[in-house]
Amino acid sequence: MWQEEGSGSRGLPNCFSEDLSDFQNNSAKVRACLGQGEENTPSPMTYTEEHEALINRRRYQRYEIDTQLPVAMLGLEQRGTLRGRSLNISEAGIAGVFVTVWDVGTPVHLEFSVPFTKSPLRVGGVLRSHSGYRYGFEFVDLNPEQREIISKTCRTLALLQ
Repeated sequence: MWQEEGSGSRGLPNCFSEDLSDFQNNSAKVRACLGQGEENTPSPMTYTEEHEALINRRRYQRYEIDTQLPVAMLGLEQRGTLRGRSLNISEAGIAGVFVTVWDVGTPVHLEFSVPFTKSPLRVGGVLRSHSGYRYGFEFVDLNPEQREIISKTCRTLALLQ
């Protein structure tokens, strides 16, 4: 289940009762599952055509990416790692799906795989937006190597989309 490590079920929708591994490479099932909650908050995931203009007006173009996205909160209240799925990436940040509640401004550690590295990329981030189960993180304090890996990833994804 998608949950904090070491905790039990947190009243997740039934579709989240399967193992996270079942969702790997199956983002359509994840997206369909998100619409099953009692509240269906409008978001770019559920209204893609309506929000496409907003997304494309941003500083950096977003590119779809489907990978595991473990996130650890920083600070005194660190609660372990929450696992989610990425939705898109840009040179400035990454968005993903999580079943949790975080406050905007929360500093985090992000970890995700990209095609150009053997091990996952680990970077700092700050939660900048939240809509339903969708969370948007801004990358912070990237070193030149991390910045180049993310930039190369975005350029490659641009060719594929």
